[in-house]
Amino acid sequence: MVTSSPQSQDLLTVEQAAALLQMSQSSIRSYIRQGKLSAFRIAGKRKVLIARPALLALLEPARAGMYEAA
Repeated sequence: MVTSSPQSQDLLTVEQAAALLQMSQSSIRSYIRQGKLSAFRIAGKRKVLIARPALLALLEPARAGMYEAA
C-alpha cells in the first residue's frame, strides 16, 4: 500500500491545481508565465509542480471585488 506524506500533498501538478480551483489548465499555465503563480520543475523532469500555499494565495475574498465595482 502506497501512502502519500503530508508534504507531498502540498505539491500539486498543473492538472491538480486546475481541478482544485475549478479552472482550466491553460489558465494555471498562464498565471505561471505571467509570474502571478510560482511553480518549479524537478531537474530532468517535465512535470511542473505548484506549492499549495502559492496556489491558494491566488484567491482573494469575493467582497473585495464588490466594493471596487461600486
